[in-house]
Amino acid sequence: MSGIGAIFALEGVRADALETMAASLAETQHDDAGLWRQGTMGLAATTLHTTVESREQVQPHVSNDGKVAAVFAGFLLNPDELITDLTAKGAPPANRSDVAIALAAYEAWGDGCAERMLGEFSLIVADGRQGRLFVARDHLGFVPLFYMQDGQRLIIASDFRTMAALSDRPLEPDHLYLAQAIANRWYTRDATPWRQVKRVLRANVMSFDGKRLESQRYWEPPTEISIRYKRDEDYVEHYREMLLDCLRRVSRSDRMVGVAVSGGLDSSSLFCLADRLEKNGQWQAPGFAGYSLAAGEDGNAYELPYARAAARQIGRSLTEVPLFDPDIDWYTRDAEWHRDLAIPSNGAMMLDLERQVVDDGARVLINGSGGDEWLQGNAQYYREFANSADLAGFWKALQRDSAAFGWSNAIKRASRQTVAELTPGPLRRAIRRRLRENRRRGEREAVWLVPELRAALAEAEEAYDAQMPENAVHWAKHNLVKAPFSDLTHTMMRRQRARIGLESRHPMLSRAFIEFSLQTPAYIKRQGATTKVVHRQAMAGVLPQEILDRTTKANFTNVKIDVQFADYVRAHGRERLAGICDPEGLERVLAVDFASPEGDYWAWEIWGLYAGAAFL
Repeated sequence: MSGIGAIFALEGVRADALETMAASLAETQHDDAGLWRQGTMGLAATTLHTTVESREQVQPHVSNDGKVAAVFAGFLLNPDELITDLTAKGAPPANRSDVAIALAAYEAWGDGCAERMLGEFSLIVADGRQGRLFVARDHLGFVPLFYMQDGQRLIIASDFRTMAALSDRPLEPDHLYLAQAIANRWYTRDATPWRQVKRVLRANVMSFDGKRLESQRYWEPPTEISIRYKRDEDYVEHYREMLLDCLRRVSRSDRMVGVAVSGGLDSSSLFCLADRLEKNGQWQAPGFAGYSLAAGEDGNAYELPYARAAARQIGRSLTEVPLFDPDIDWYTRDAEWHRDLAIPSNGAMMLDLERQVVDDGARVLINGSGGDEWLQGNAQYYREFANSADLAGFWKALQRDSAAFGWSNAIKRASRQTVAELTPGPLRRAIRRRLRENRRRGEREAVWLVPELRAALAEAEEAYDAQMPENAVHWAKHNLVKAPFSDLTHTMMRRQRARIGLESRHPMLSRAFIEFSLQTPAYIKRQGATTKVVHRQAMAGVLPQEILDRTTKANFTNVKIDVQFADYVRAHGRERLAGICDPEGLERVLAVDFASPEGDYWAWEIWGLYAGAAFL
């Protein structure tokens, strides 16, 4: 992954400040580095070459007249379409590199360029003509980008190390953000562990001219069902074509590409479809190889029989790599190096697999993240049938649910959803508020936080909900796209891979994939007790039957490290979490036996407590 940064200073950007930024960004793996400075603005970038086109680029990339420059991290999914449109507009990019295309798009369409660019990226443009910095992040915020404003000075960078290196004073912890991690409840979209440092929002463009810092959202998740077919087979065909195209686009590389194969429905499908694309001459890389975590048979992450079945299906070998399972000291040192919270254990366990991919010569790893979110479906199909007055669909769903759950449960489910759909919007919001209040007083009330932070979290939750649609189905769709927790996961996995020189790509989280899910009826994804229905049907003949029939999923928990996290909090929590945690409430959580099944129930909270204590 490339690292990028920018400085805007009305008194002029100092050369030593820009060199400090460049040196910090260069501490992760890269092939090229560069900086650009002109008056009030400066840019720095380190570039990891992952495609033929990236070898053509020089970052920062500068316009013909020298007045506009850009840095870009990540990759574009639609470079060919953008080049065609820009050429037709009489503004072709200087070359086919992503940064040249992005700068040409900005010059042609201004702030509207971000909506046209598909992919996983962050972009910074120093526009000397307008005297401003322009920033854009992709639809889900895969590539992290942070900013810190100090009067008329703005610093932007893709990691916290660089922000800390350029700050005039020590960064201060943000206790509300840490409280979210400790309670495992995430509501603030722009917050980070550091009070002075904010996150550039996903699907947003931001600009700064020395006076005003403005941010505007350029993409909203569609909520209305706009893809309708008479036959279910047409949804299946549409889905299969869309998935193949998403996978083809992320395969663009000048080296062999790694594919993570967990053995589940999603990653196994990508592995088998990669073989089909390669045989059809559509794979945009010199080849690919599959990699799977080799967990022990006695653990809860053992998926090798399914991963091996996928490999047999296409006649390919599979590289099996043991889980990375360090002691707690590694987590603490790694977090300290990144100036961030410690990565959760289910992310860290991928590290040796990722190192193997790099050792084998690849720079890109494709994974199946997103399938659970966007294919799992939900039981809200009765609301959709009621909204469209589709009595035939309503009756079929009721029959399927009765076969799976019994008539009584099916009728209750259908009745609740129908009533909810017919309830006026303001009343829906009032009911949802009451349910939230009841939950806060329930079993999982965050009694281990001090009352002030519990109140602040409740206020943040109310503010988050106030920005969401009143309709519960639409609310759920927006929440899947905007939930702040995914910023944590994307940032942590990116930082882990960037340090070893690997770029992750997510075909099942591309905008086309998400929009298909949002714009199609719920029943094509879930029917009765069966989830991922359209995916299972589309993968018939692609996946072996034993994977198609899977209804279980591995649980990648790590009891050993959970116990160490808890011991760390017992030793340091009272001192380091003072002012954040209530001592008596903290003791209640630490009384849990983390080697028992109850430990799984509290695993995220104990990670949050450890991560907060270690950070502080």
